[in-house]
Amino acid sequence: MVPGVYEWGLRCGRVVLLAGACIVLASASSSFAEARGLADVVYEFAVTNYCGTLTPAVEAGFRKELAQITAAGGFDDETARQQRIQGWIAAEREWRNRGLGGQRAWCADEGQQAARHFRAIAGQP
Repeated sequence: MVPGVYEWGLRCGRVVLLAGACIVLASASSSFAEARGLADVVYEFAVTNYCGTLTPAVEAGFRKELAQITAAGGFDDETARQQRIQGWIAAEREWRNRGLGGQRAWCADEGQQAARHFRAIAGQP
């Protein structure tokens, strides 16, 4: 057997294993992303505030979803408080990370989506 062929086979095997691991991680992270937590809800609400899309309907939808997730998660007061703080901090960091004018795309994308989401929960168009 030729030594170069053996090394080539080992490299190909490693690449296949690495690709398989990446696929498994990607599918796990996508299912995790679908689960909304308190921090996610507060982050999206903060985005609506930063982007100027905060309306009474958005706030009503936020409060309704926040109450549902808090009840479903069975969080104690301190855990819920920590999760809400994490959401506000994440939104603040993202806003600061955008730089001058960079928040326009953020608001056009995430800000509008979050506002539509909360309005839908509140039963508003």
